Amino acid sequence: MTMTTTTTITPRSERVSFPIPLQYRRRGDSEWCSSTVMNLSDSGVLFASAGLEAGVMVELALSPPIRVGWIASQPTCAAEVVRVDGRAVAVRFAECRFSV
Repeated sequence: MTMTTTTTITPRSERVSFPIPLQYRRRGDSEWCSSTVMNLSDSGVLFASAGLEAGVMVELALSPPIRVGWIASQPTCAAEVVRVDGRAVAVRFAECRFSV
């Protein structure tokens, strides 16, 4: 009996270095922490943080340098921490609110 294994390769979203201010907090916390975006994609963001672990849900408030049309001046997103490497934290967007 021969077993065949199939591997599906999903391409990663393109990442863009986009050093804009970022506020984040654990879901349910009232205090925001400050950081800066290291890179950003359509699926998530990488930023510096201390004290977050994989699996934690966070809220993010991004601060784009200019207002673009109907997009809020500080869009907020719910995200899950998917990787921690030293002080670099990678989160995957779960939900984003871009309107005012």
